[in-house]
Amino acid sequence: MRFYLFTILLAIFTLVSCSNGNGCYESVDTLMVTSFSIDSLKQIKTLIIYGAGRKGLGDTLVNVKDSTLTKRYNLPLSLSADSTGLVMEANGKKDTLYIRHSMIMGFVSESCGFAPYYVISGLRYTRGIDSVKISDSKVNPQSIEKKTNDQNISIYFNSAVH
Repeated sequence: MRFYLFTILLAIFTLVSCSNGNGCYESVDTLMVTSFSIDSLKQIKTLIIYGAGRKGLGDTLVNVKDSTLTKRYNLPLSLSADSTGLVMEANGKKDTLYIRHSMIMGFVSESCGFAPYYVISGLRYTRGIDSVKISDSKVNPQSIEKKTNDQNISIYFNSAVH
């Protein structure tokens, strides 16, 4: 009798402890919201983005071939270094952007754990990029929820080059 009671109690505790009530419902993906444009009249026909020094299969972050005046993408920052290099091929012209940042791991919740929180502190880029505007230097898991006209950085390509 004790064996059956023990088995029933064990089954109840197992079912209760395996419930999905403690799932992670917050975002732990930290991506920098970035917009790209050339000027108000010239379209970006193709845009390919990959990490600096990473042109292998599966390393491409963006590969689109549709024409628009402005493109907007969520891009990752480095977890292991204090800078991130991005190579951008817009309309067949290649440029490189280096983003200097600091990163700390922040607690999201008990069920989700930790996520990276970044602060952008500087930029360096090649001559095919006209300018880069930092709109919001703080990149965190909530950054991907930004509205359509809001981003962390805006990249303006040099219209004479592109």
